[in-house]
Amino acid sequence: MQDKESYIHNLFTRIAEKYDLINDVMTGSLHRSWKKTLVEHAAQALRDKTNTRILDLCTGTGDIADLWIADSRVSEIIAIDTCAPMLASGYKKLKKKYQGDPPKLKMLEADALELYYPHEHFDAVTISFGLRNVKDADKCLAEIYRVLKPGGYFACLDLGHPSIPFIDWLYKKVFLKMVPTLGASFAKDKDAYQYLIDSLNTWPSQKTLSEAMYDFGFKRSYYKNIMLGAIGIVVAEK
Repeated sequence: MQDKESYIHNLFTRIAEKYDLINDVMTGSLHRSWKKTLVEHAAQALRDKTNTRILDLCTGTGDIADLWIADSRVSEIIAIDTCAPMLASGYKKLKKKYQGDPPKLKMLEADALELYYPHEHFDAVTISFGLRNVKDADKCLAEIYRVLKPGGYFACLDLGHPSIPFIDWLYKKVFLKMVPTLGASFAKDKDAYQYLIDSLNTWPSQKTLSEAMYDFGFKRSYYKNIMLGAIGIVVAEK
C-alpha cells in the first residue's frame, strides 16, 4: 500500500495532460470563477503596497499563479508543486499564453511541507484544491504561517460540505458519484477521480477549518460558501 504522498504524486502524474480539460468539464468552467474569488480575498493583504511577493502552493498547472500575474502590485510569484508533470503542463500552457516565459513567475518542484524561505517572506499565500492532498495538513499550515508577513493573508479553495442536509446529500450522493465516470471518459483514469470523492470523507467543513486557523496563530479567519457550500474558501489573516 503506497503512502499518501506517493499515491497523490502518481495520481497527478497520470492525469497531468488532461487535468485542465477535466476541471472544465466537471465544473462547467466555474472553477475559473472560484479561483478568481480566491485571489480577490487573498489580495486584501496587498492593499496599497507595491513589490509584493506571492506564494502559490500545490499550484498544479498554474491557474492561480497566472491570476496573480495580472496584479501590478505583485513583483514576484513563487508557484510550487511536487508533481513535475503538472508543472510542465502548466508552464507549457503559460508560455504559450505569454509567448515566452510568464512574467514575474517561478514554477518550482518543491514540497509544501518544507518551505525553504525565510520567516515573514510573503505577503499572501494561496492554495487551491491542494491542502486536502498534502501528507500533513497541520505541518503545511504551520509553514504557511511562518513564511507569511504580519498582516499577510492565506486563502484556501477546496471542496466543501453544504450545511443544508438535502443539498449535502444531492452533492455527495448524486453529483460526486458522476465524477469517476467523467475521469474514466476523459482521462482514462477512474481511480484517480474516485480519490476525489473518498478524500472528502476525512476533509473538515469550511467552518471547522476556518476555526482551526486560530490554533496556528492567525488573528482572524472567515469562510465563504460557493455553490451552496459544495465549494468553500477559507481565509486567514496573520
